[in-house]
Amino acid sequence: MAGCGSGFVYNRLDWISSHYLSNQVTLDGAQSRALQSDLDEFFDWHRRSELPRYARFLDQMAIEAARPVSLAQLDAGQREVEGFMRTSVVHAAPDAARWLEGLRPGQVDELFASLAERNRKARAESCEGTPAERREKSARRFVDRVEEWTGGLSRAQREMIVTRYAQLDRDECAELTARDRSREEFSALVERYRGRPGFDQRIADFLAHRPVDLADRDRFLRLLADINRSLTPAQREHTSARLRLYARDLRDLAAQDGAT
Repeated sequence: MAGCGSGFVYNRLDWISSHYLSNQVTLDGAQSRALQSDLDEFFDWHRRSELPRYARFLDQMAIEAARPVSLAQLDAGQREVEGFMRTSVVHAAPDAARWLEGLRPGQVDELFASLAERNRKARAESCEGTPAERREKSARRFVDRVEEWTGGLSRAQREMIVTRYAQLDRDECAELTARDRSREEFSALVERYRGRPGFDQRIADFLAHRPVDLADRDRFLRLLADINRSLTPAQREHTSARLRLYARDLRDLAAQDGAT
């Protein structure tokens, strides 16, 4: 959302998704057309059904952000976002299963080999330096992301965030290793169940129920709660204004004709 304009990106997600997948596996004309048709239908549904839900969620968060937010509120908010993701995954799973079933065995091998190569390159970039150096770099990026929502932070706020973030069990290199394992598990699922009844449901279950480190999740939410308690009135207003802005953007996108 905070990239180069939510409308600019969202209105091109069908093309971006098609381009990404087409770069991972060589498709023939019929396969490319089927993929584009499925993506068009998915994003048409997503625009009409999901964007209004996201806008209502952000409007409510904007109201709550005007005052200190409790740990329970943050937990509920994160669970609601996770629910949004599960809804989209479940809706997309039948099309994903049909698309994967339309690939020839050699194309399936090409697809997962391409994904493995992309992850290898990402690891080469993200695993440089010691774990402590990577955590420090990640903490600085996190401070920058916080400031996108709050405006400028004080030195004390920055120091608190960096110190607390460094205590989290988060390492981008380790996360990419976990992504490798997940890709291998998904590849095994596709190989075993592709073309069999219930393949779409297995895809939905796999993508919607990812393992979560509950202790790390709790520490991260507590950090967010402490950041929130430290905010000044001006920082709270900045946060609320950003949330209202994105809610408005999503309502505008929901009202647009995706084909246009």
